[in-house]
Amino acid sequence: MGMAPVRLVRRPPARIGSEALAHVLAILREQIDAIHGHEAGARRGTDPEDVHDMRTAVRRLRAILRAVRSGFDHAWVEALRSELDWLGTTLGAVRDLDVLREHLRDELAALQDVAGSSAPLQLSHCLDVEHSRARAKLLAALDSPRYRELLSRLDEAARQPRVVTADLSLPRIAARQFKKLRKAVKALPAEPSDEELHAVRIKVKRARYAAELAEEEVGRPASRFVDKAKKVQDILGEHQDAVVAESRIRACLRSIRSRPATWLRDRLIERQRTRRQKARKVFWKKWPRLKRRGRKAWT
Repeated sequence: MGMAPVRLVRRPPARIGSEALAHVLAILREQIDAIHGHEAGARRGTDPEDVHDMRTAVRRLRAILRAVRSGFDHAWVEALRSELDWLGTTLGAVRDLDVLREHLRDELAALQDVAGSSAPLQLSHCLDVEHSRARAKLLAALDSPRYRELLSRLDEAARQPRVVTADLSLPRIAARQFKKLRKAVKALPAEPSDEELHAVRIKVKRARYAAELAEEEVGRPASRFVDKAKKVQDILGEHQDAVVAESRIRACLRSIRSRPATWLRDRLIERQRTRRQKARKVFWKKWPRLKRRGRKAWT
């Protein structure tokens, strides 16, 4: 006697205007609250994590709004995302220099005696000056009417979102973002450029944030995908940090004409390239695991 065929019972997709809308708005409010909560610390500048957390909240907001944009008024979503991009870019200029100065602090101390006294100090001074300029721009942005208007619009968006459709499935959105990520990685050449890997990193973040939206509904498979995506995102973040570091090092030491400065520049750039190569190898090693988690969660 043959076995009866197994019938799969599928949950109906969560609809915008009910569970999905409530869930999306709750996550949006969390990110808006994080922007408010870290603003004072970002202004003080005593703890770099305030700028980092504020920037992360901005990025999450942009990614979430992008992921669910088909359920909302298009012009309304894109206007919010544009202003969030402005704020995120301003925060990012400070954050990138925070990360770079922290990374180079120990290296410069270790190379101080070998490179001579002036070159490491000149590099540190150059980065400090750039950081001061970036912080001045950030403070000006936070004091601007444009920022206050953005906060007002975000608060209004959480209270009265401009919903245009009731047909939106969060798992389907997550599956779509994963599919875009998978296609982007598949299209990479054997030796991808820095720009191509950075574009993949952005798609990893979008897939991760979309997965977080669907995590409550999908459960453990989505949670496992999110965990793997975080790790791959960090790997590609390390790669991008090394790219930015090399560019900054070149710019700061370009005008210093001395043998110690040339030696220091070449040594530090060599280390950044080693970081990049290591990150690339780890990415290719970790990617198949993330792809498997994505297939289990979304297919």
